[in-house]
Amino acid sequence: MFGFGKLRFRGVDKIYINDQEHIDDYNTAEEIGRVRLGKLCLFYRDLGKKYYVPYDYIDRAFTRISECQPDDSPAYYYYRLILVHGDKEFANLIFNKEEEVDLIHTRLQEAHPHIQYGYIPPADGKRRHFS
Repeated sequence: MFGFGKLRFRGVDKIYINDQEHIDDYNTAEEIGRVRLGKLCLFYRDLGKKYYVPYDYIDRAFTRISECQPDDSPAYYYYRLILVHGDKEFANLIFNKEEEVDLIHTRLQEAHPHIQYGYIPPADGKRRHFS
C-alpha cells in the first residue's frame, strides 16, 4: 500500500528511481561497507536513504582521514570516502576501516579510469564544505 519494501534510489539530481534494471544492478553489486559497486552505478546508504551515482558523474574521489581524541583515551581514526563533481563534494561517506575505502578506490580505478584520485586544494585556498 505504501510501497514499503520496494527498493528506490535517490539520484544526484534528487529524483527517485525504482526501475528493475537499477534494482537488479543493486542486488548483484559488490558490497564494500555501505557502498555497492554495480555495473551501472555506485550505490550508497546515507541517513536511511539509498542513493545512486552514475560513474560518469564522479569526477574525483579521495580519502579524508579524521581523528577523534576522546578524553583520557587514545585517539582513533575514521576514514571518509569523498566523491567530487566539478568543485563540489557531493558525498562524504564514513568508514571505520581504511581497507574498505582503499578497496573502493582500487575497484573504481580498475573499472572507471576517467575518475581522478586524490585531493586537490581549491585555487582560492578555501575548503569547500560538504552540502
